[in-house]
Amino acid sequence: MYEIEHPLSDGTFATVSEVMRRTGLSRIGAYKRLSHFIDVNTGFADADIVWIKSGQLTKENRVKESWVSEPVRVAWGTPINPEYLDGVVSGNTMTDRDGKFMDYNARVALSRYRLEQRAEWRVSSDTILNKVKPHTWGQ
Repeated sequence: MYEIEHPLSDGTFATVSEVMRRTGLSRIGAYKRLSHFIDVNTGFADADIVWIKSGQLTKENRVKESWVSEPVRVAWGTPINPEYLDGVVSGNTMTDRDGKFMDYNARVALSRYRLEQRAEWRVSSDTILNKVKPHTWGQ
């Protein structure tokens, strides 16, 4: 049976069967790992993530996107697209401040960005009693 060889970021190739054998994943899991962790710039699957054993893939490895907040447009002193409109939930979808649909990676990146901002604010603010340790991502 012929198997498709997927190019990896380190210059090697991998098949679904090889990923199954080396990681302990099911056929579907191995296929999804090869197809979902592709770098959009290079078109290759990330070799560091492909070979991680089953059950050891952390959230930091899954989502590599980071949130970059756009500058707010202001007209006559009124913000047109304020930052707090990013991540507005309407039904089962989440949109950014311009009304565009946010995919999973963008939602996770926004959540991380807001958690980091909140932690910085709690440390720098004199009005907040820091009785509770602020949540840090991945710990």
